[in-house]
Amino acid sequence: MRDFGESLLVYRPPIDTRSVKEVMGQKSNGNPEKALNFLTPHQKWGIHSTYSDNLLMLTLGRGGPVVWLSEADAKELGIADNDWIEVFNSNGALTARAVVSQRVPAGMTMMYHAQERIVNLPGSEITQQRGGIHNSVTRITPKPTHMIGGYAHLAYGFNYYGTVGPSPSTRWSSYALGSNRDEFVVVRKMKNIDWLDGEGNDQVQESVK
Repeated sequence: MRDFGESLLVYRPPIDTRSVKEVMGQKSNGNPEKALNFLTPHQKWGIHSTYSDNLLMLTLGRGGPVVWLSEADAKELGIADNDWIEVFNSNGALTARAVVSQRVPAGMTMMYHAQERIVNLPGSEITQQRGGIHNSVTRITPKPTHMIGGYAHLAYGFNYYGTVGPSPSTRWSSYALGSNRDEFVVVRKMKNIDWLDGEGNDQVQESVK
């Protein structure tokens, strides 16, 4: 731990995940784009196997996946509350409704984890496929100091490890992730809302079967 400068808790600037620059403006839909820090905290509407597509849970939320934005960033991007937006980088893309809130700091966006893409979700303008989830734009970034194994709760596993980890969390393993706050995404308002229910989509679905 000392060799990596981990003896004391200190501030470390975000690592460069190199997932934004190569996609900025490459597939423009005419709307403004902006790179924002992407967080995936634990959500209020569902936990683990109790997903937010449960009817009782949906009465407490908006009935589909949402991404939270600051009022300042939303104004700059021409996004109003409940607009369909697209979030993407070189790892993938997702679509969701925008929640514009004064609770979110400028320069940051967040999507609560465990939001299934089976409810109320159009296709992505980037991928031409349906939606995506918070995992679509994140990737695993191992940290050597987290591979010190064999010490009970300090052991690690790749099923819950990397930038996708929700933070903050009530579980120790979530706090331990090395770069879960370092991912950046490009956010923009969607121009064409395509539910992928036409003839072409039928052919795609048939090929998947």
